[in-house]
Amino acid sequence: MPRSAPTMLLALLSALPVLSAHASQGELVMLAPLDQTMPVVRFQNGVLDGGIIKDLGDALAQKLGRRAVYLSVDVAGVQPALSSGRADAMCYVMPNWIDGEYDWSTPLLPDAELVVARAGSPRLHSIKDLRDKPTGTVAGYRYPRIEQVLGRRFARVDAPSMTANLQHMLEGKNPYTMAGENTLNYLQRMHPEMKLRAELMFFSYKAQCAFSRKAALPFAEANRAIDALLREGVVEQILARYR
Repeated sequence: MPRSAPTMLLALLSALPVLSAHASQGELVMLAPLDQTMPVVRFQNGVLDGGIIKDLGDALAQKLGRRAVYLSVDVAGVQPALSSGRADAMCYVMPNWIDGEYDWSTPLLPDAELVVARAGSPRLHSIKDLRDKPTGTVAGYRYPRIEQVLGRRFARVDAPSMTANLQHMLEGKNPYTMAGENTLNYLQRMHPEMKLRAELMFFSYKAQCAFSRKAALPFAEANRAIDALLREGVVEQILARYR
């Protein structure tokens, strides 16, 4: 039976790319990683409601004349969401952290990878001292510099998130854990009773934003907006809130 005109119209509309809806609504869809913790992200009932990623996403969307929308995902959900164009971008990430082909912004968020110890844990003098010692890691995360030195003697103890990772260390399940310098500094300031210490710094970097190549938003426009936020001191103001 021939389909009616309204039915055919609905079928045609349903076949249009999902990203056209983002463009028509003036949205900037950003990924919010559930595996991270403050000061990078803060969640309330699974919804992003604070942290560097939200502040930066809000500022970027405002600069672009759009409305920021946040899609909460775990580690495994990052690549499918970005590659498919379900999300426009993810910030606070590096090219060797995620699979897929993306457009990368100007480096903008300084941080460093650390081995963090709880009070009473033996001192480490080099990465080699970490051999066979249970070390907290986030499931799905890559630690190429540690893996290069330790190989199979990198005794990972995976947890689903950075928060769980730190909790396991404080409970005595492992003496060391991997964490970002910004995260450690924030915890030392907000929760000195944890008595965490930076044991080894093994990689300093400036994190970037990865933009989907299927995003309706032109990458050149997005990167110009990020450069403007840097030039105007907005990024530094955001970071200063959490120091």
